[in-house]
Amino acid sequence: MHSFTRTHLIVLLLQGLLMMPSVTEVIAQTATSASKNVQSVEARFPAEGPESKPVLIEATVSGIPHAPRWADRASRPGMQGSSLRSDARRLQSAFDVSWYHLSLDLSVGRSPELVGSVRVKGKAVVPIDTLALDLADNMVVDSVRSEQGEVLALERTSNRLWIQAPATLQPGDTFSYHVFYHGNPQYSSADGGYTSGTRSGQPYIWTLSEPYGSLKWWPTEDHPADKADSVRITVTVDAPMSVGSNGLLTEETDLGNGRTLFDWLHRYPISTYLVSVTAGDYDRTTQMYDRPQNLADEFGPASFPIEHYYYRGTDAYDGIGSTSGWRLTPQAMAALEDWFGPYPFAEEKYGHAHSTFRGGMEHQTMSTMGNIGIELIAHELTHQWTGDSITPSHWRDLWLNEGFATLGEMLVFETDPAFSIVHGYLSNLYYSRARQSADLLVLEDTTNASDMFRHSRVYAKGWMVLRMIRGIVGDDTFRTILRTWLANESFAYANATTADFRGVVEHVTGESWFDFFSQWVTDGWGHPTWAMGWEDASDGGNHVARVSLDQIHTSSASNVPIFETPLQLVVTTTAGEEVHVVSQNKRTQTFLLALAAKPTNVRLDPSRWVLRGDTQTLTNVASEPDHTVLSTSMSLEVAPHPATGLLRFRVLDPGTQPLEAEMFDLTGRRVWRQTLYPSDAPLRVSAPEVPSGRYLLRVLSSDRLAEQLVIIQRDQP
Repeated sequence: MHSFTRTHLIVLLLQGLLMMPSVTEVIAQTATSASKNVQSVEARFPAEGPESKPVLIEATVSGIPHAPRWADRASRPGMQGSSLRSDARRLQSAFDVSWYHLSLDLSVGRSPELVGSVRVKGKAVVPIDTLALDLADNMVVDSVRSEQGEVLALERTSNRLWIQAPATLQPGDTFSYHVFYHGNPQYSSADGGYTSGTRSGQPYIWTLSEPYGSLKWWPTEDHPADKADSVRITVTVDAPMSVGSNGLLTEETDLGNGRTLFDWLHRYPISTYLVSVTAGDYDRTTQMYDRPQNLADEFGPASFPIEHYYYRGTDAYDGIGSTSGWRLTPQAMAALEDWFGPYPFAEEKYGHAHSTFRGGMEHQTMSTMGNIGIELIAHELTHQWTGDSITPSHWRDLWLNEGFATLGEMLVFETDPAFSIVHGYLSNLYYSRARQSADLLVLEDTTNASDMFRHSRVYAKGWMVLRMIRGIVGDDTFRTILRTWLANESFAYANATTADFRGVVEHVTGESWFDFFSQWVTDGWGHPTWAMGWEDASDGGNHVARVSLDQIHTSSASNVPIFETPLQLVVTTTAGEEVHVVSQNKRTQTFLLALAAKPTNVRLDPSRWVLRGDTQTLTNVASEPDHTVLSTSMSLEVAPHPATGLLRFRVLDPGTQPLEAEMFDLTGRRVWRQTLYPSDAPLRVSAPEVPSGRYLLRVLSSDRLAEQLVIIQRDQP
């Protein structure tokens, strides 16, 4: 995650915007306990001399085979997903990496800070004689050796390491190379990477590699689609630091020289951006997640550890209120298993490792966390299903990560009344941000990492797309969609695309969702705004509300002329509320709603199941008890459209009585009124002195009514 540009940084988002003290206090105190900023490395330990260069530990540990369930995977979905011109990092489709072993010696303040090796195993997909790995130019490669110890020829180009194979590899041939390297790895606020410093006098280290930061600190295939079947991370650090990482801690050894070795093994498929090292002076607490009985009845029993590494003396685990503290993780785990299905890494663990940046990052099986609020706990935990188990084939589909994780926040909030204040505020905040999105939900450009992670798009609008699907199909079917998506053998522990997710929705519902995804995800940008008019059209004992809906968004607000989406109309009657669902397929459309009692009010989508602008209620005859229900047999012809200096309109069949002409802005406020006299010729009036915009023109006779939306366009100075 990227400080100040990513909204995994939910803390940062809330700090600047929250006005509710009960949430703000939690955020502020949390940020204080987690350190205020990524500190500089000015106050590091004194540099050590060359005689203290650490010894690589590769020879002291033996390799561990990959987990057999994935070792024989012939191919993975998404391997061709990087053909898009916009991909900033292209998949090296000539080979498939199956195993990484990072062996790192780290010391904050020493130069070089990192001395290490990475063992890379894989197989050729096509005939190749050169293996290309991503590695930042400032990292020095000492040598590359084959499995037999042969020194291999290499070449460096821009952030790329080219390794000459001893012989041409044919499709299916395996390779195993060791890259020995050193340097002072760097961090980019946009791309990610490696950073270190001191906090309260103690050193810290953390990595965050999404989307393009892996190459900053280790040689790798820096693309989300080439998942290794497993990874091993062996790290030596200075005491009193502890190291948190992916998978299970298989060894922790005091080397007797003020240094400690930590050996982590993760035996699930993993994208390189999810590989992490986080180190600091940590307290450590382990919880056990025992699957609740209702979920055990569905999925079978499960019990696995949740490990928390947090800066010594902080409140990260216990929290500072009912909505904070990593202790809440089992509660969130149960809520998310109920919606998504079994936790995908249950044979190992889940956990948190404290860091000095203010957000969180969903590193596989151990999220890196700078905050302790329930919103961040739920967000990063959800990523273990969507982002970690199922990873986008390419970054264009980033919303499959962030939209789902934001959804996960809301699903957890729904489970506990104690979370209601956070739920209310964040749902309002995210909804307002989603309305600010003016781009396609799928990314057209993945070269600008800061732009990729704009909250309004992939987080907020991504969540709203999923909320709209939930609103259309209902909770039971939506839960089936989520579980089917996460359990699909083609995608689980692999990669997928937006088209793959749409296919699951269509499979579960038995209906085409092409138009929905085209409008909201792949082709359409912006959102609709409705103008709604309604009247009591009851006749005797037959109670009817006549509701007119006009989509009034302009082409500058959205490229979708008509959003065809189910829409809730909540009608208040003298007997209570009724909910009616209508489907609009014309820009302007009228619906007759049969009711059990007299209507007194109509509200459009009050629960905000649809991403939309504020509804403009233009007509509400029923709210004016002394007003007779009028016929709409009159009609208007208006020109020019838009109007500038003069507004000309003709009333067809005006009758013989004087007419009252009125104009209302879209808040319902009357801005102009004039008495007119019938004429066959067009009636000419000066355009009212009102700002440019849309207005409702209403012409009334004694028993008839005509209305039309008009546009006033003032000459620009």
